[in-house]
Amino acid sequence: MKRMIAAAIALLIALVLMPTVGPASSVSAGTGDLPSHAAVLTATRQATDYYRTTLAHTTVRPTNGWSWATYADGLQTLYRQVGDVQYLADGLSWGQSNGWQILASGSINPDTMKAGKTYYDLNAIDSTASLAAMDSRMAIDLTSLPVSQYYWIDALFMGLPDWTRWATRTGDPAYLDKMDALYGWTHDLGATSSVCNGQSKPQAGLFDAAHGLWYRDCTYVGTTDPNGQPVFWARGNGWVIAAMAEVLQSLPVGDPHARKYADMLRTMAAKLVTLQGSDGFWRSSLLDAALYPQPETSGTGLITYALAYGIKAGLLDAATYQPAVAKAWQGLSTIALQPSGFLTNCQPTAAAPGAPYTALAPRTPSSGTSSGTVNADSPPFCVGAYLLAGSQVAALIPSASTGRPVTATAQQAGNGVTRVNDGDVTTRWSAPAFPQSATIDLGATVPIGNSMLVPYLDRPYRYRIETSTDSVNWRLVVDQTGNTARGSRLDEFSTGAVNARYVRLTVTAVDGAGTTWVSIQEFAVYPPSATAGPTVYATDSFGRTVAGGLGVADLGGGWMSSSSSSLFSVGGGAGKIKMTAAGAGPSAFLTSVSAREVDARVDVTFDKVATGAGSYFSLAVRHATDNDYRVKVKRPPTGAVTLYLTKVVGGIETTLGSPVVTGVVPTAADTLRVRLQASGTGTTTLNSKVWKASATEPSAWQLSTTDTTPALQGAGGIGVWCYLSGGATNAPVTASVDNLSALW
Repeated sequence: MKRMIAAAIALLIALVLMPTVGPASSVSAGTGDLPSHAAVLTATRQATDYYRTTLAHTTVRPTNGWSWATYADGLQTLYRQVGDVQYLADGLSWGQSNGWQILASGSINPDTMKAGKTYYDLNAIDSTASLAAMDSRMAIDLTSLPVSQYYWIDALFMGLPDWTRWATRTGDPAYLDKMDALYGWTHDLGATSSVCNGQSKPQAGLFDAAHGLWYRDCTYVGTTDPNGQPVFWARGNGWVIAAMAEVLQSLPVGDPHARKYADMLRTMAAKLVTLQGSDGFWRSSLLDAALYPQPETSGTGLITYALAYGIKAGLLDAATYQPAVAKAWQGLSTIALQPSGFLTNCQPTAAAPGAPYTALAPRTPSSGTSSGTVNADSPPFCVGAYLLAGSQVAALIPSASTGRPVTATAQQAGNGVTRVNDGDVTTRWSAPAFPQSATIDLGATVPIGNSMLVPYLDRPYRYRIETSTDSVNWRLVVDQTGNTARGSRLDEFSTGAVNARYVRLTVTAVDGAGTTWVSIQEFAVYPPSATAGPTVYATDSFGRTVAGGLGVADLGGGWMSSSSSSLFSVGGGAGKIKMTAAGAGPSAFLTSVSAREVDARVDVTFDKVATGAGSYFSLAVRHATDNDYRVKVKRPPTGAVTLYLTKVVGGIETTLGSPVVTGVVPTAADTLRVRLQASGTGTTTLNSKVWKASATEPSAWQLSTTDTTPALQGAGGIGVWCYLSGGATNAPVTASVDNLSALW
């Protein structure tokens, strides 16, 4: 695979390469290399920007309940990292729409308390975030909340972080004592809950020391799943380890209350890394990956967040745990995160392991008047877990410039230049008129490769960034003097990695009228990425509506069809190709794509089972004029599919191999996923496979061969082709294609 310089779209599209799913025996196989700081936050913002508008029309109610509160927690954690004022505004708007109330002032359910943490965090930035309702509730719970109310482990994440914050707010250590009592009861006595009144349990607490994991509640203590394994839920254990991180974040250094929470984070981390899948994910059932083999995003996000925090805080050894974090983030940002920003593989609201939603888009997309099914198919809490993970992974990547000596051409009293690199996105450097420069001495010549600039009020400033080793000779590495985009800027250096002692930011103008001031809240530079990643040539999620033809792909240009455009359309999240007569079929190609080394895949579903010899579908690569390589799938009326590798030269197709694929016997409604890989020049190696999209991808290629045809050794486009057998009597048959990608 080629290396990338953290191209954001490549990071987001690698979702299509889904590796094997078995649990890893250790994390020693990874290097621990993380993507660049810019790439991590770009991927995190991608999900945020897709999701944030759906709150206005959400069907997930109430909006101050634990699900949206977890999203708000993740959003404000991201704001502290990247500084986009729109994210802060979203949090304040969310709180205001709730009247700064918790779910029900008379309830003692810890789930109702989750919003309080984010209200507190927002209040630290903006005093209009009212804490009156939470002050009252916390004071009541301090004396009246029974410790037995924390009888399920989710409660630890929803409630415990409030207690550390209100201990700080009030100065009353009794809040920390109450927190310890609640945690202690769950840990030591949770299995004695009245929920299981009269039932004999093999242990009193919900923490199982032998496994280093937690049972969700008393009903799972001493029970097994259908495969005879103890039931330890990934998201439930994610709630717990993330709770440890959120408690420790707000305890003073050296506080005696911290030890038990730090010890638990270490204990769980040591167990959890042994259960991580080779694709970076944890499965919904931690000890029984085969029960629900799909990757699960919410539990993985929470665990990743806690592991990254543990490394950053010095609680976990980076050499041991950073490979697990790097692998998890790679999975989250490439398999879970879609090009659109949608997050898939989220298990819906539950109390035990279960299957996640695995489609690559929501059943119904959002619109200006509806959230569609986005919030149901990718619940707010799942996105919140992803935002927590991305924000904390970004925090692991150190800035070379934060806190270093800095000078400026001008500065405003009270908003001096030392604020531009103080690590706080809520302060700013300001100076009158354009241009103005800030120059940072990194203290030594170090490699850097990307930067972050946080403009005041998300202004679309225009700027350039230069580096130097001697403060005399300067090299331009970022040129945004034509910028028109608002919000924080995450720039990969146009030169790639450079060695620099000095970095100079020059703000030259602002797009549009409105200010004559330079105001920058944060400017930082970061080391280059050492992470390998794919180059993406084409993707298409077919999220548009087109009446004739397939329109323009998400990436890869416009589709060119070989037949009348009336045979093609796009709607309902898929491209439609109609076969109107037996013995014929249309094709379409992305001719602006030029890829030689390529790994392509696409989903296909037929609206009916064709009679006669059935129907055929092909995925083509290296297409140029009348030449290409293809993987072709024959879908017969009954029985197993047949997989072919073919070459087309001058419009003549020749079969290179054709086995019957054992085990793939589709029903009428099944979607088939087809994959073709072509590599090499002079001699091309072709690998292919087909499987039901609802099943796990086969680990091995099903059909492979080599070919030396000269006309097919260069780069070319990507295409799809359908054909209805000559004996078919039930035309028309329509093939729906979706989730196309081509990368290397």
